[in-house]
Amino acid sequence: MKKDFVINFHGDSTLVIKLGEYIDIKTNEIVHNLIENLEKDIIYQDYIEDIYPTYNNIVIDYDNLLIDFETLKINISKNIVNYLKNYDNNLSEEKTIEIPVKYGGENGPDLKNMSDKLKISEEKIIEIHTESIYKIFMIGFMPGFPYLGGLDKRISFPRLSTPRTTVLQGSVGIAGMQTGIYPFASPGGWNIIGRTHKKLFNTENDPPALLSSFSILKFIRE
Repeated sequence: MKKDFVINFHGDSTLVIKLGEYIDIKTNEIVHNLIENLEKDIIYQDYIEDIYPTYNNIVIDYDNLLIDFETLKINISKNIVNYLKNYDNNLSEEKTIEIPVKYGGENGPDLKNMSDKLKISEEKIIEIHTESIYKIFMIGFMPGFPYLGGLDKRISFPRLSTPRTTVLQGSVGIAGMQTGIYPFASPGGWNIIGRTHKKLFNTENDPPALLSSFSILKFIRE
């Protein structure tokens, strides 16, 4: 498989592997499979402090007293080139997780406004939202929060102009071309269309996060 990549210096002790410009399912698939491959080779090296994905990049924090940027870049470049040559054989089995959701009403206070503005019935928005299959691009901005790719453009909707001070735990929201789930109560500006009883993050579980990057997710109406 042919895939271009660029390795950039980012600050005193951070290296960024750039694999694409846009939010794209195929690029994100490469990111998450490549990061697993890199972790096997370098995560236990003394000079590696952390390695983590974004939508289309891999970020590596390193100790610049133990290794310099150019040496690390050369070592990682060899790994990436070898990985991409065998990309089709390196794909891991994808895990599908179903998330039950109660839509509308007190569980989805923004569904009616979306319906009015989009000129689509609430039932149709729910139908579209539950028909889609979503990829978990990454986990952030709080523990367990999934950024999902695959939202149907018919129900894309801009963020709230004024964020709420509190969004309830389990709230399912839409912002632009993404949908996501709030694992904890927090401030937030996504349009809330429903709520799940599923607990996305529990420190008593191993692993604590229910969802993981690049799993497949499907919403099921309760």
